[in-house]
Amino acid sequence: MKLLLPISIILILGLFIYNQNVSDVNSKINADNGGNEAFLRQVQESSGEWVEDAETPVFDNKPVSQLPTKLEENGSIKVLGSHLASDGAEKWIEVDLSDMKLFAWEGNRKVYEFSVSTGRPGYKTPPGEYRVWRKVRSQRYRGGTPGTSGYYNLPNVPYSLFFYKGYAIHGAYWHNDFGIKNRSSGCINLHPDNAKLIYEWAGPAMSPGVNAVNSTSDNRGVRVLVHE
Repeated sequence: MKLLLPISIILILGLFIYNQNVSDVNSKINADNGGNEAFLRQVQESSGEWVEDAETPVFDNKPVSQLPTKLEENGSIKVLGSHLASDGAEKWIEVDLSDMKLFAWEGNRKVYEFSVSTGRPGYKTPPGEYRVWRKVRSQRYRGGTPGTSGYYNLPNVPYSLFFYKGYAIHGAYWHNDFGIKNRSSGCINLHPDNAKLIYEWAGPAMSPGVNAVNSTSDNRGVRVLVHE
């Protein structure tokens, strides 16, 4: 018994430390939309339509002075996006976290290059290979605790390409630190004008009058490669 008691104590302490670490990780994930199940449900149910008379956006617990510009409806005959180029080459997106750059490719031909702002310390954008699973024209992003640093409530965020859970490539109207400073909670921020170009280029395709669409086997989202 004398030998078992210290071992039991060590096991209990180890389990406690492990649970604390898991709790800390989960807290960070849940504070970020990337792992927030409630936010994922909102994304899945979103119509992608612009919200008229939305409240003043809040970022880092402060009102945002730069308000979003109302988006034009996709009401023309133009179908937005595809996962293949006109010559049959695969479209794909590369995000270089170290250089804060996004590249859009058709096969081995680069068609766009833009500066981005990605996850700030503690909210790193997850490296990996993904595929856009949902495309939404206008989406509310909300996270953190009201009244505390880091809280944000951002209506009408434009041109979202969700590639992993709640992580998305999207336009950001509340800052202009693209290529300068990492400001997001894990998403990949683009200037809204650049986000529009990527949104209209990338699959899944979106028919006229439609503001949100999921990737399917017949209408695939583009591949997204995120790396250091």
